[in-house]
Amino acid sequence: MPKRIIAYKTKVMENRLKQCLGIDVSKLNLSLTIGFLHGDLGKKFEVHPDITNDLSGFKELHRWLKKTLTPNVGFIVLMEATGVYHQGVAHYLYEHGYAVCVMQSGRVKRYAQSLDQRSKTDALDSRMLSMLGLERDLRLWCPPSVGLQHLKGLSRERSSLLKDKTTETNRQGAIISSYYNNTKAKKRHLNRLKLLQSQIVSIEEEMRDLISKDDVLKKKLSFLESIPGISFISAATVIGETLGFESISNAKQLTSYAGYDVVLRESGNFKGKTRISKKGNSHIRAALHMPSMTCVRCNPTLKAFYTRLKPKKAKPLVALIAVQRKLLILMFTLWKNEENYDAEFEKKKQQRQKTLAAQDNNLIAQIVS
Repeated sequence: MPKRIIAYKTKVMENRLKQCLGIDVSKLNLSLTIGFLHGDLGKKFEVHPDITNDLSGFKELHRWLKKTLTPNVGFIVLMEATGVYHQGVAHYLYEHGYAVCVMQSGRVKRYAQSLDQRSKTDALDSRMLSMLGLERDLRLWCPPSVGLQHLKGLSRERSSLLKDKTTETNRQGAIISSYYNNTKAKKRHLNRLKLLQSQIVSIEEEMRDLISKDDVLKKKLSFLESIPGISFISAATVIGETLGFESISNAKQLTSYAGYDVVLRESGNFKGKTRISKKGNSHIRAALHMPSMTCVRCNPTLKAFYTRLKPKKAKPLVALIAVQRKLLILMFTLWKNEENYDAEFEKKKQQRQKTLAAQDNNLIAQIVS
């Protein structure tokens, strides 16, 4: 290779400002594109053939990165959260010392929509992720604790069994109401219901046992249980589904993650219905439905909120969903601040604001005089 070309390539590599690997994850394969941001703010991309989403593919990816990356230049791996399929490669790269970011699908989708790109393939998605990583400052991902991952698995298993129990209960009602009643069929259904109930109780006991062995988790969960209307199971389910609010940095992000973000549909004279997106974690919304109905009866803060909001809404359910959203944010706040629920918080906040306003008025009066 001519010396001039070698010198040019060396200069380009030395001029790199940032490196980002975009990984588009599927169940079987990983699509890879690595991008480089240069001093002139130009971007260059290098594509690697798809690899398998297993240990042999991860090792091949590790070898490629060692050959391709420029030392002492910032590097990050960006992938989209895809259920459980991204977990293997994310943990592998994290354990090998790479900076990893796992981004929620909603944020990735909004960025992709801003690009002038009509087609959608795995290769294009990995390039888009690489470009996103080069342009933005991203919050790094850390693997959640084993206890939180176990808690999430138990929560999902319990949720699945509750759905099965509802199905079998409805089926049992149909059998009993049928004119041609089959005694043996009714007995089999009762046995299935007893089995499901015993498994649900067993899972709940395992959740309690798991949290009781973790002092930190037990202490922080007690802050959520201090909210009137929130039971142990409700609090544990929310913590399990959010992995201890590990990837949540603010209330707005949390409501979007749970699908409580409000969607407006208006254009010219057209005024559509305002509703929540429901494009989020449905397990959290299901876990907060019954607690919200309890909170509007016994929680001082949320009861006043619901009473004030209900007359303004066409349906009581709309106000109840608003209570669920506020309840979720309250749980997030207590978890982050490590505080117990304070029923007088709103009053104290208003009193502080009045005190500060009075002090400002006194100061202004002194300056004017």
